[in-house]
Amino acid sequence: MKTNQFPIIYAAFAALILFITSCNAPAKETATKATDTPGLTSGQKQATEKEIADLVKAFFQDVENLDIEKCMTYFENTTDFQAVNPDGTFGNFDALKKLNADGFSQLATYKVTPKKEAIRVLSDSLVLYTFLVGQAGILKTGEKVSYDNVAGTMLFAKINDEWKATFYHESAAAPVVRK
Repeated sequence: MKTNQFPIIYAAFAALILFITSCNAPAKETATKATDTPGLTSGQKQATEKEIADLVKAFFQDVENLDIEKCMTYFENTTDFQAVNPDGTFGNFDALKKLNADGFSQLATYKVTPKKEAIRVLSDSLVLYTFLVGQAGILKTGEKVSYDNVAGTMLFAKINDEWKATFYHESAAAPVVRK
């Protein structure tokens, strides 16, 4: 008896679309909260915000290029890394990579429309990045998929003088699929 693979493929693709949740264009609306950050001057905080903004811009360029290997270099590859997948399940680094590699392999093109983002510097070594985007992609089968609103959060920690996402979470309603 042959098993219907559509639900598995659909779930992997939905996870991928949620994973690739921004693009290299600046967000139309940027909200960065001014909060007390003990031990940091205003200039240090602004420099950290720029570092993270540049980092996520490069990350999302690699996402649009569908380069899973480069995309995963932005995440901490340790047992401490955590991801909350679009279906509400928890995943580790390897699970996130496999889930998204499966999705990347199904895409021909991908585009994101930024709506809002926020960079909140929590300390000199901890930054919270939150975003809201719309997404559209074309599968290799020619089907078009889109999401009106995708929200996500990345928690960055400075590890060995390099920013790495130590936590990743994404949420969205089911995609609209068109032929």
